[in-house]
Amino acid sequence: MKLWVLHGTYENELFTSIHLTEKGCALAAIADIMDFLDVSDEESALSVMRDMYAYTEDEKAIQGAEKPFEWDHDKMKEMSSKELWKIFADWTETCWERMSDRSYYIDATPQMVQA
Repeated sequence: MKLWVLHGTYENELFTSIHLTEKGCALAAIADIMDFLDVSDEESALSVMRDMYAYTEDEKAIQGAEKPFEWDHDKMKEMSSKELWKIFADWTETCWERMSDRSYYIDATPQMVQA
């Protein structure tokens, strides 16, 4: 049986959760990173993204900060696992510097369990 394991660290404290579905794991991973970034609505999502692009001269990045990555959990519940992992990757890539400054790491891996 395949299980999905979400694991990470925050300020040197380990955490783990186990999920029966890939989608459940992806939703949990996104929820965790959004909690870490204090994203709860569109305004806070835009604020985080603007902070990340504050010192860039990349026009594409600046334009990207005008519309945040998906943050609405109700909308994400209707998405596929593939779409959710893209959102997770977007948030982690955009906010990598902030995450590494605070010793935050998160990842998810499938694991096989035998009876």
